[in-house]
Amino acid sequence: MQERLFPQHLPPIAGLDYFGRCRTALGVGGDYYDFLALPEGQLGVALGDVSGKGIAAALTMASLQASLRADAMRAGDDLAGLITRVNRMLYDASTEDRYATLFYAQYDPAARRLRYVNAGNCPPILVRAAGNGSKLERLDQAGGTVVGLLPECSYEQAEVSLAPGDLLVIYTDGFSEAMSPSQEEWGETRLLSAVAHCDGLPAKDCIARIVQAADAFASGAPQSDDMTLVILRVL
Repeated sequence: MQERLFPQHLPPIAGLDYFGRCRTALGVGGDYYDFLALPEGQLGVALGDVSGKGIAAALTMASLQASLRADAMRAGDDLAGLITRVNRMLYDASTEDRYATLFYAQYDPAARRLRYVNAGNCPPILVRAAGNGSKLERLDQAGGTVVGLLPECSYEQAEVSLAPGDLLVIYTDGFSEAMSPSQEEWGETRLLSAVAHCDGLPAKDCIARIVQAADAFASGAPQSDDMTLVILRVL
């Protein structure tokens, strides 16, 4: 049933190659990603990480997805207001110990513009194509606290212009905190190295390569947290 909550079809978006994958630590989990076909050909991109694991986290994840989908279609450009409302809805629907990190963005293919709010999630990594300015950026300029923990929170949104060849990597901490048999974390440095080896690959193949690198580091050690990854490549 949880598998059906993840995107079953990818809305076609002009000039964008994208893909997502979630691998839970247990049979079910609290990580979440979603793609929403929005008015005027835009794409909504969500990725979140609910506290805890197992059935309880999965139920909170389903509530988060429902809250976001119910409001995103009419939110327009006001992403900060959208996440403020999602925070309240999740707070009302969950217990005191349940909350989630959440990154939500809307991509406008006509303007190649990405608006986003980061509510406590790992800052996504933007790898600029050669000739598009600085090579590496983190989308950490706006946001707020996690959703569902406090009844009233305010959020800020930001936007960034993208260009052909740019690659956006959105992930949960299950990747950066993957552990080796000796209890060493994979870490952001190794994640960035894996991303650097994705140059020119389609989004789906980028995900496969990054997962392969994380698994090679883990060397068979048990997966301790849900691992979710979303890749967007501008064509």
